[in-house]
Amino acid sequence: MADTNKLADCKEGDEATLIGVDDEQLSVQLFCMGCVPGETLLIERIAPFGDPIIISVEDSFISLRKEDAMQMTVKKK
Repeated sequence: MADTNKLADCKEGDEATLIGVDDEQLSVQLFCMGCVPGETLLIERIAPFGDPIIISVEDSFISLRKEDAMQMTVKKK
């Protein structure tokens, strides 16, 4: 999958599809917030130094630590 990235490598305004999450505990937490594989994510804001990252999933905003965003594999649109 050469065209996949980590969410932490995306820039503000990028739209991406969630492919998977490396950490199972994080995967469960994201699932509870509606962030599941196949879902479209929009990178809304990235704070200075890259932490935190705010994404939108459908009608929800989720704030992620950069450490967590490094565990999320996405495919840019």
